[in-house]
Amino acid sequence: MNEEQIKKEIKRYAFIDVPNTNGTTKNLHNFSIDWKKLYELLTNKKWNCCDVFFYKGYKGKKEKAQLEKMEEDIGYKIRTKFTHIHKDKEEEIQVKCDECDKEFLYTHKINGARKSNCDVELTVDAVNFLSEGDEALIFTGDGDFAYLIDDLVEKGIVVYVISSQKRDKYGNKRFSTRLGKIIKEEEKNGNKRVVFIPINNWNNSIKKENRHEA
Repeated sequence: MNEEQIKKEIKRYAFIDVPNTNGTTKNLHNFSIDWKKLYELLTNKKWNCCDVFFYKGYKGKKEKAQLEKMEEDIGYKIRTKFTHIHKDKEEEIQVKCDECDKEFLYTHKINGARKSNCDVELTVDAVNFLSEGDEALIFTGDGDFAYLIDDLVEKGIVVYVISSQKRDKYGNKRFSTRLGKIIKEEEKNGNKRVVFIPINNWNNSIKKENRHEA
């Protein structure tokens, strides 16, 4: 069996942590993703992904219907669940003044937010669908997936991590230090089991065009 035949038999699957990926392109590279273009890129001759999984929460029936239509019209395997609302809350913290040595209660306000974490769904799908010799394209900068990536590599699966290590305008990175360590270790040892792809490299292929531009 020649090298070309072996390459054709490699199975690839893509797993997209949508909130993380969306936030990365918008906040670090100032563009929004055209999800149809991304799907076409991942299923073209080069990447030829068997399935492309799309993980995102929904806020109501309308958004859920939009996601279901997206699966029907484009081809994504949509994994979703309802976005829970975490209400604002306050907590009292006892603080001691350095100057007068008196203690007083400080009321700390914690702003609520909408949250729908599909990390478990992504992890379960990756474990269930991938086998030794397969390749995974994981779109995320979230360090919670470091353990999954280590596990996949140990099972003989090549992992492509698609995200960005660029810093924002405040000097902060959205890309996890834990993922960065895995990638650096692989590069140091000359391995190609975990490969980092800067998502901005695909800007021209996946960028949503501004219809208001001339």
